[in-house]
Amino acid sequence: MPRIKRWFKLDNAAKLYPAVSTSRWSSIFRVSAELNAPVNPALLQQALDLVLPRFPALKVRIKAGLFWYYLEEIREPLTVRPDLGHPCMPFRYRQDRSYLFRVFYYQNRISAEFFHVLTDGTGGMTFLKTLTVQYLRLCGHDVAWDQGALDPAQPADPMETQDTFTHMPLPKVRVSRSDPKAYQFPGTAEIPHTLNTIAASIPCAPLKEKAKMLGISVTEYLVSIILYVGYMEQKKHPQKRLKPLRVSVPVNMRTFYSTATLRNFSSFINPDIDPRLGDYTFEEIAGHVHAFMHYHLSPKLLFATIATNVSDERYLFTRLAPLFIKNLIIGSVFHRTGERTFTATFSNLGVTKIPTGGQPYIRRFEMQLGAPSRPMCNCAAVTTGDELRLIYSSTIRETTLPREMLRYLVEQGIPVTVESNKKGG
Repeated sequence: MPRIKRWFKLDNAAKLYPAVSTSRWSSIFRVSAELNAPVNPALLQQALDLVLPRFPALKVRIKAGLFWYYLEEIREPLTVRPDLGHPCMPFRYRQDRSYLFRVFYYQNRISAEFFHVLTDGTGGMTFLKTLTVQYLRLCGHDVAWDQGALDPAQPADPMETQDTFTHMPLPKVRVSRSDPKAYQFPGTAEIPHTLNTIAASIPCAPLKEKAKMLGISVTEYLVSIILYVGYMEQKKHPQKRLKPLRVSVPVNMRTFYSTATLRNFSSFINPDIDPRLGDYTFEEIAGHVHAFMHYHLSPKLLFATIATNVSDERYLFTRLAPLFIKNLIIGSVFHRTGERTFTATFSNLGVTKIPTGGQPYIRRFEMQLGAPSRPMCNCAAVTTGDELRLIYSSTIRETTLPREMLRYLVEQGIPVTVESNKKGG
């Protein structure tokens, strides 16, 4: 008798993404490991075949039920592919045997792209580290299963597939999620499926020193620069009505609630400034961002935000409404608001340590956000060793945000090395 296929409910955060995806846009992110030698595709395929069973919540396709989407087990293998074309292309559910993530190789780089319905940056990096260590071990290198790399010979912990949002001790309170539309950098929209990428390498020591002088963290420092650059740009091109500037910053909830889950477990905080209140100096913006993030990075406030999201799906109407009705409502709300309320998204995955024994073979890790749903620019950061790698993802031709942000860093005496996939960039 054939074994019944395993299936999973979508976690609370994942339920948004199928409803708002189109043939032109999906919420995708990429994580990469840059090695010190060219990748052997055959060994990478072997590594993927060994590793994938260790991650059952990735070995799935999306299916539509009467009331909700769900994830169904895939028994066929996933094939690694050469990394050609633009990164983070929208997922087409019938490609790649309907897998919702991809594994690529290009020269010295191994990359994995995930549809956000599966996992967040922490889960994606855990998979990438595991795959990279397995690949290096097949190459004959003695690299340990540590620093986030999981031993594929060990069975998966059932907690790794848990929807932790529904198991948390959440308060019985709802908080407002309404934000006014934010200022966004003006620009010319690229043709569909074009994602301009600018990568900057920044030494950590001077970056930390500048942040320390202001009494703030590196994340707060970089968020402050985004707000300051946007503020100065809006002053250059005055509008009839000034708009607030707001940066969406993902928060890894594992910091506040212990869990082994490798599915989505993030929330967001949105530091902002309002130019209608008057002029700002950079130091003033930095102080405001520090106070905002210190206040909002509180378990009580973060849990209340999650409680609001979880309670929405527990309403009787929400549970009983057919899926196509849910899609219409969710899609309408998202495309009417969504990223319109942000100037940019900045995701900092933080310090990502190389597994023991891998230092001679792994140069760095990277993270890249996929295309925004609107013509705009977002960015993501990962620190490996003494280098912070900052990658901008843009669907506009102009490079105002990365150009002015990196220029500001250089003016502060922080050296920056820049690469781009944009012609002439």
